[in-house]
Amino acid sequence: MIDSPTLRPARSTLAAVSALLCVGLLLLIGLWIYWPGIQGPELLDDRSSVLVIDDLKDRPELALDYIFGDTSGALGRSVSMASFVLEKMYLDEGISGGKKVNIVLHLLNGGLVIWLFWLLFRYLEVPGYRALAVVLGAIWLLHPLLVSTVLYVVQRMAMLATFFMLLACICYVYWRLGMMAGKVGTWRFLPVPLLLVVALLAKENAIVLVPIVLLLEVWWFECKGERGEVIPWLRRLCYGLIAMGAIALASILLFQWDTLAERMHRRPFSLTERLLTQSRVVWDYVAQSVNPQVARMGLYHDDIVVSTSLLEPVSTLFAVIAWIVVVLVGGLLLRSRGGRWIALGVAWFLLGHSVESTVLPLEMYFEHRNYFPLIGLVLLLGSLFAVVVKKWPEPRAPLLVCLGLCVLVLSGLTSSQVQIWSNRSLLLLTQLNAHPHSVRANIDMATEMARLGQIEAAFDYSKRAFEASTNAASVQERSGDYQIRNLALSCIANKPVPDAMIDGLGREDPKRPLSSVTTLLTMVRLLQDNRCPQIDRIRFADRVAEIFLVDDFRRKASANIYSNLAVLENSLQRYDNAFAYTERFLALSPNNTRGLLMKLHFATALGKVEDAQAVIAVLQQMDQQGKLTVAQQQNLALYLGN
Repeated sequence: MIDSPTLRPARSTLAAVSALLCVGLLLLIGLWIYWPGIQGPELLDDRSSVLVIDDLKDRPELALDYIFGDTSGALGRSVSMASFVLEKMYLDEGISGGKKVNIVLHLLNGGLVIWLFWLLFRYLEVPGYRALAVVLGAIWLLHPLLVSTVLYVVQRMAMLATFFMLLACICYVYWRLGMMAGKVGTWRFLPVPLLLVVALLAKENAIVLVPIVLLLEVWWFECKGERGEVIPWLRRLCYGLIAMGAIALASILLFQWDTLAERMHRRPFSLTERLLTQSRVVWDYVAQSVNPQVARMGLYHDDIVVSTSLLEPVSTLFAVIAWIVVVLVGGLLLRSRGGRWIALGVAWFLLGHSVESTVLPLEMYFEHRNYFPLIGLVLLLGSLFAVVVKKWPEPRAPLLVCLGLCVLVLSGLTSSQVQIWSNRSLLLLTQLNAHPHSVRANIDMATEMARLGQIEAAFDYSKRAFEASTNAASVQERSGDYQIRNLALSCIANKPVPDAMIDGLGREDPKRPLSSVTTLLTMVRLLQDNRCPQIDRIRFADRVAEIFLVDDFRRKASANIYSNLAVLENSLQRYDNAFAYTERFLALSPNNTRGLLMKLHFATALGKVEDAQAVIAVLQQMDQQGKLTVAQQQNLALYLGN
């Protein structure tokens, strides 16, 4: 058939329409695969960041408290919290509604990934770029490694950050394409920094967008202008910013190493151990991206072995050597144009992990950290395709078919993962089978057994959790945490508790018997709600008071332990002990607003007028400085009215 110039626009339009129809079909398939996941349970931080939001329909004035009151990130993550607040106000379907929103957001992100790849590979004039963009987007959208992000509601923070980062990348590409078409306009670039700011307010690791855009410019667009010539000012600017960033990071590592290392004091591993371990962890992310082993996938990876040196375990040495090889090969790739495309995919992935997998005092391993970086590995795959078909166009169709088969395999794996995540018991059992030495997996199974009334099995899993906590990567438990968890399990199972269990609290490690705020809080809430009639609440509170109402309280426990114990004593209307605990809480966490309000409440109940007036004066000063939320202002007003 003759390729007539008059037929080319029509064929191009037909190809574009066909590709868009495929995108629509792909998103429907993604919706169908993920939708069963809405029946899944709440998990970990869902309880502390999402489910704590009260009904705002009757008290909408409290919405801003939740939006700007979150402390999970340095910038507050107000954009992410706003999404949770709006969901609560207008959808309010609990954890199921949160999962629905996440699924829709994931589909939108999949569409943006396709859009970005469409633009990038069209610029390179890659044969079949439309089909390539759709297939690559499908690989990302339907990859099983992302299930633990989409169906873990609180990780909407990572998803929203990715959403705005992708929009920023797309806007940047349009600005550059416009510049090369002779359409120069600052307003075209303006959305990029604005979207970056919004992304940062969703989650702080969006800062990696800056180096990614710079590398996108120098390696993909090569700082070229309207006639293919290099734009000098743009090249100087990009390379200058890259150099400044590299120097700044090197300076921080060189001159702030001790400060960074000190921030690890609350973790059972050092900064050096974390960096060595991450050299293995990130390779494991790569392996799970290329060859997914769904049996190991999930939320709990606190059983990972910490690298204490290059040879402990020896796989650390191999991982470090492999990264050195990647750097060397990357340097060689930069010598060719196609090599730079490939290098961009690698750099995207590594920069995506540069915040959460380096020097910050975070846990070792979470799959949701791959949500944005995985785009880089998919881009790497597309770049390899582009290099091949631009030189040898003939294999284009077979390669696209192979990529399509990959999509089918990945979608099957993702579907199986979603089915697991849609059922609480199945999810817990799968996590335990995959990670038998995970503290959290064993605790969850212990709780599940207690709910079924199987107290002996619950105690067995509780013991396994305590024994597994000696792993340096996991939650570090003390004997008191183990004892209190067993009391809580007895309560959940509605089994009698001998007095000896209560009297034995803190005997084995009297200097600092508790470390887990969550375990104590669970027990306090059970007692506070009077859900443990078989437990002598007064005996428990008296035993705890013997341990913690002592002179050397600073070394006994963290501030939040004392806060929880004050809540317990408040439920028992023993305000003298509650006041004492609050004093200790404020000594460890000075001017904590919640602690001050608690102290005001207990001082008023005890008739301590001077103490109450002193607290009121501090709170009023904080209010004048704008440090009180609406709810805290309302709480304070109750005492001012008296």
